[in-house]
Amino acid sequence: MSTIKTFVGTRLTKSMLSLWAILIVLFVITGLVDHYFFTVPSIGVTFQLAVPLGLLAAGQTICMLTGGIDLSIAMIATGAAFIVSIKSPSGLGMALLYAFLFCVLIGTINGLAVGLLGMNPLIMTLGMNAVLIGVFTVGITTFLKGSSTMPDIIIKLSTATIIDPLSWPLVLWLLIGSAVLFLLTKSGLGRLIYAVGDNATAARLAGVRVWKVQLAAYILCSLFGGLAGLMIGGQSGAVSMSLADSLVLPSVAAVVIGGTSIMGGIGGYTGSIMGTLILTVLSYLLATLNSSEAVKQMIYGSIVLALAWTYSKLTEKS
Repeated sequence: MSTIKTFVGTRLTKSMLSLWAILIVLFVITGLVDHYFFTVPSIGVTFQLAVPLGLLAAGQTICMLTGGIDLSIAMIATGAAFIVSIKSPSGLGMALLYAFLFCVLIGTINGLAVGLLGMNPLIMTLGMNAVLIGVFTVGITTFLKGSSTMPDIIIKLSTATIIDPLSWPLVLWLLIGSAVLFLLTKSGLGRLIYAVGDNATAARLAGVRVWKVQLAAYILCSLFGGLAGLMIGGQSGAVSMSLADSLVLPSVAAVVIGGTSIMGGIGGYTGSIMGTLILTVLSYLLATLNSSEAVKQMIYGSIVLALAWTYSKLTEKS
């Protein structure tokens, strides 16, 4: 056991150094292509744009550590933004309550289906994504008909700068990121998440209610998805059905780049933060080079496939 821990610890340390090296190289290349990127305001905007992806990556990290994944997270984000946008004229507090109840409901359904019914996480969440697309496509013309603009306070919290490069979105990410790191490294639930991802059968034999851990993971993922949706809606000022679609692949890629195994049990949110920053800088570089969204998605997909294959081979060897 000590040998395995030493191997994993060494690999994670080398991985983190590699991530820092990749981030620095990308940062320098982007700055050489666009000199404005080296300015403090530009760095502040880059951090600000990284926040929604960082929140989505937080949810995916927790799910993937249990051996799962959530492909419905984009529509969860979109749904939360729609609910707040439409219900905010009746009061922001109630609008936020409805949005987070929606997130908890979808997370509960996903978690119970995966944990109790034994459904494949990819199939379950992909199906849930399709269901939500249908519900909100019908809803925005019927029972959810209303404003498509976000409340001013959400827009301000999603875009306002305190002092360059520090902004309110970055402060929110620092607080939530610290909570996620504490959850995964210091709490009992965090230890159970790693145990379930490492070997669900052994965890069950040890007395762990595996389905409860999976349920908690998917509820947390949905809540982070909802927060990300509010942030994306606030940064754009309005909501649409495609609000978060472009961030599904990056949310998975950021976690995989950060060293979290798609098999579960290995990784953490620190790596996902690095993966988020790398992809954000890469996105800025591609935008500077006038690359289309299709090109970005191809790159993100290639990253996920390449790293998934790599982790699969490493798992087989170990």
